[in-house]
Amino acid sequence: MIMNKADVCNTGVCRPGGFTITDRAMEYCRFNKGSKLLDVGCGLGATVRHVAEKYGLDAYGIEKDQEVLEQAKAFPQSHRLQIGDAVHMPFGDEELDGIIFECSLSKMKSPGEVLGEAYRILKPGGYLIVSDIYARGEPAQLCGLLGRVASRENLCSELESSHFSVELFEDYSELLRATWGQMVFEYGLNALYENLKTDCCKMRKVKCGYCLTIAKKEVFMDDLTGPGMGG
Repeated sequence: MIMNKADVCNTGVCRPGGFTITDRAMEYCRFNKGSKLLDVGCGLGATVRHVAEKYGLDAYGIEKDQEVLEQAKAFPQSHRLQIGDAVHMPFGDEELDGIIFECSLSKMKSPGEVLGEAYRILKPGGYLIVSDIYARGEPAQLCGLLGRVASRENLCSELESSHFSVELFEDYSELLRATWGQMVFEYGLNALYENLKTDCCKMRKVKCGYCLTIAKKEVFMDDLTGPGMGG
């Protein structure tokens, strides 16, 4: 059985632990009310609605799948969602206080370009929030529901090479196990591996985990002084 996004995200909340990790990120970043955030790969917009309603943030989402955005119109605040490409995000330079990637950065074909674009639209000192799968064993490139499964070291190195300073890394692999356990209960083990497009031997080597990584856009002297403001 091939599961589509509607099967996996039938509640509109499509990540391990629901909003547990999202709330932890908001607690850490302590955004002021009215801060402008973007959810990249927003799906049906659950995170956008959550942070707007619970934390008073000016939140938006971009999603590349037009069909998903059509489905999102059934939910409140769908006007905050728009079609968008993560390599060419529809925002100005240094416009955002925070960017969220929930289960999406690992699916990007050009993560370096995506992080470069994130750097462009974030304010100096703005937060980049990544909650995603990672390899506790061997890194892998999968092509089903999952994508690139990078190691913790590779993920942090990738962020740092894009001029983000990693401030927090927390493991939430138990939430991933619970999510996959529920999928196995509902659809069966064979369906899970079919949709991951891999097998149990490969997954044992990868030792797939789930993490929250928070990084801050590095501030350079030019950002602090601005044109004509230097000494």
